[in-house]
Amino acid sequence: MRFATNKRKKGFTLVEVVLVLAIAGLIMVMVLIALPALQRGQRNTQRRRDLSLIVAQMDKWRIHNSNISVTDNGNKTQAFSKKNGFCTFYKKYVPADMKDPSTGEPYKAALWNVKVAYNCITGQTFQRNGYDETAVGRSPNSKWAKMEVGDIQYDDVAMCDGEVFNDKMGKSAGVHAFAMRIYLEGGSTLCLDNGMIRKEQSFENTAPANPINAFGIIGN
Repeated sequence: MRFATNKRKKGFTLVEVVLVLAIAGLIMVMVLIALPALQRGQRNTQRRRDLSLIVAQMDKWRIHNSNISVTDNGNKTQAFSKKNGFCTFYKKYVPADMKDPSTGEPYKAALWNVKVAYNCITGQTFQRNGYDETAVGRSPNSKWAKMEVGDIQYDDVAMCDGEVFNDKMGKSAGVHAFAMRIYLEGGSTLCLDNGMIRKEQSFENTAPANPINAFGIIGN
């Protein structure tokens, strides 16, 4: 007579359980480390997109206002009240729902050589400290105030040189050239211009050395 034998099913060993928990914990730590960087990248992507729109809107401003450029004067009265003040432009041409993704407030405007940022919608001012030594100004004494994340700096008669302004070259394009840059999380900035200086330089580089004048005579 044969008796049935019960075969015990083999379960996980203590070592295997510990190993699985360790791997799961490692994956969670990696996610927690990567998540803030991912969120920061998404916020910076929105800031880049918003700055591109603001630059495009300023070109519309110039077309609609007889080629009058927005002034970069940092005086609050001129920024808000002057016909071509930056905040006058901002309130009319920038969508009201465009806000910094970190603060949920409208972007703050920072203008030439003033340690202040303006909320063009509410009229509030925010003190800023120090100077950004990377910007190339009109003269050795020209300085840009150091801004904070989400601040937008504007410079008329200027172009971008990488992440910073270079307005020493601005005279070649006259009053139609401008540049803006926004401070991003992580310590970098994005600078965009309307390309007028490059267009002027491109024209100068492609112009014939001896142009023919109205009388068909080659000039010197």
